[in-house]
Amino acid sequence: MKLRILKHEDVTRLLPMPQAIEQMRKAFAELSAGRAIMPMRSRMDMEEGDMLLMPACLEESVLCVKAVLTYPGNRKRNLPVVQGMLMVFDPATGTPLALMDCEGMTAIRTGAAGGLAIDLLSRRDSHTVGLIGSGVQAHTQLKAAMFVREIRQICVFDPCREAAVALRDEIAGQANAPEVIIASESDEVVQSSDIVITATTSPTPTFDGHALRPGTHVTAIGSYRPDRREVDTYTVERAYVVVDSREASKNEAGDLIIPGRQPDAELGEIVNGTAASRTDDQQITLFKSVGTAVQDAAAAGWVLEQAEQSGVGMLIDV
Repeated sequence: MKLRILKHEDVTRLLPMPQAIEQMRKAFAELSAGRAIMPMRSRMDMEEGDMLLMPACLEESVLCVKAVLTYPGNRKRNLPVVQGMLMVFDPATGTPLALMDCEGMTAIRTGAAGGLAIDLLSRRDSHTVGLIGSGVQAHTQLKAAMFVREIRQICVFDPCREAAVALRDEIAGQANAPEVIIASESDEVVQSSDIVITATTSPTPTFDGHALRPGTHVTAIGSYRPDRREVDTYTVERAYVVVDSREASKNEAGDLIIPGRQPDAELGEIVNGTAASRTDDQQITLFKSVGTAVQDAAAAGWVLEQAEQSGVGMLIDV
């Protein structure tokens, strides 16, 4: 039996953002239609971080399990905050097929989910993005936003100004780069943006919901625990709330659990046409994501297929 090993560079090269967004469209559609198998993920808390185990089977064609570890203190160690590995199996036989790095995949598929939400929920004339947080997740969220909307200005806030400056410099090096403004506080970001993205490890709300303009879309992707939230009660109460998974959000989305807010729809329901999208240009919309294993299954299935066709990766006998 041969196992294909795919490194970080292999995964990120084989999963460009446009294709990642389409794979997320497929994943959420299958989840909301009841055609995916996805038990609740398990979490093991440790002193420095936590470990999540996320299994899923998508369309009976991709079977995988991801072990992802989040260690916020790794910033000081010059190590990635999110690390882990993903294994793909043959769903018909259980045979292991591939082992791949999941740091890049998690970042890309999470950004792609945010991009899909922006495509479905934000106003078509949205041209300004506000970023709260400027780590890896913020980078991929922004990349996806720029693919689905014509972004002309970006306003970013991060308590670590050096991180915000690094993001600004990275964007400035791109062709036809939008203007980037570094804000001194988070509410400044919110007040000037059509789309607001929170991508932080903050346990408490990152901005005052009263600062949101009518018609704003918010994507909140940083928190995945029932006792933590990036978005305050006022924002949640006034928004049309869409989640990646009702079941997962019921157990893990502190942004909704703390204020006792039920979601209005799943993203896959909007894709499938069984739930409404934005109703008017004044409505505030919120996509709350805790991350789902079907996203990994869809992304990993695509990556493995491309790797097999192009001969990418290292085959080892096991």
